Amino acid sequence: MRWQATGRPTVGDNGDVSNTDRPDDTPDPRPAAGSSSDRVTIRRAPKFGVFIIGGGVVGFLVVVVVIALTLDIDRGGQTESVGFGGLVGYFGLWGVAVGGFVGALVAIVLDRVLARRAADLTAERVAVETPPETVDGEVEDQGDQRP
Repeated sequence: MRWQATGRPTVGDNGDVSNTDRPDDTPDPRPAAGSSSDRVTIRRAPKFGVFIIGGGVVGFLVVVVVIALTLDIDRGGQTESVGFGGLVGYFGLWGVAVGGFVGALVAIVLDRVLARRAADLTAERVAVETPPETVDGEVEDQGDQRP
């Protein structure tokens, strides 16, 4: 606390209640004396859900393109009884299922390939204790609080 010659605190001095004027003076948490080391495996792994959903979307898009390209093919004497929407709806279900299955297979193969590149490292576990944040003194009632 900074004091004037009259024995009163200087203007702007908050009695070290908070260090908003000097944020660099805050104590850093120090590591505790106890630490341990463990062997860990670091590797990249694909997100299977993304591959399955992506495969389903690609499968549906392939079905739409194939139906659009083959809709106007001359089928001889057959009359068309199902429209574009019906064909896309029916074959789209198959396209999504097959595409999702292929996406899952790609994710599995990619997971196996990336598992070979895994690295074994030593990780150190350090317990950090933060200093308690306590304030000495009492809080004054400002009178502007409604019950």
